[in-house]
Amino acid sequence: MNKDVIRINNFISKEDSKILSNWILNNCDKSFFKNANMGGNRKTTRYSTDENFSYPKEALDIRKKIIDEFNLQENEKNNIYPPFKNGIVASFALNNDTCYEHVDPVWAENYDTLHCNIITQAPEQGGELVINKKKYIMKENELFCYQVSKSSHEVLQVKGEKPRLMWVFGFCVNKEQWNYINGKVNKNI
Repeated sequence: MNKDVIRINNFISKEDSKILSNWILNNCDKSFFKNANMGGNRKTTRYSTDENFSYPKEALDIRKKIIDEFNLQENEKNNIYPPFKNGIVASFALNNDTCYEHVDPVWAENYDTLHCNIITQAPEQGGELVINKKKYIMKENELFCYQVSKSSHEVLQVKGEKPRLMWVFGFCVNKEQWNYINGKVNKNI
């Protein structure tokens, strides 16, 4: 059974979630958080690939956990990370944020772009993810993965004073890797 999305509940601990949320909250006003330019009220590290900042160790550990969970491997032809710093993006979305419908680029020939998202703080209301016209409510600490270069996606309006905090772990995967991930996760559902 092939699914468009992969979801793993409680993929990260509450402690790691708090550390990642605090990192965003403590850094969102620094220069490496830039306007996301996605039609909303969001700042992100997406465009700060060359700037001198470091993600917390926990973010790198979670990226490694995803790599191990899904058996992702680099080879001589492909760097498995999209061109964001460490293949990771931190996102800070405020009240009235939205993200317009779009499809992400392919970063490596014969590989699709996979995003594995983790919400570390959900907004009071809204912020639902829409993939191929189907609406999803992402849960805090859940790993939510889908092929962003194959799927039309958008985020509905965030409402309330509590910002939506999200981490994106990006990878370049080929068809065989996606089928492996899908098969492995769906056996455990």
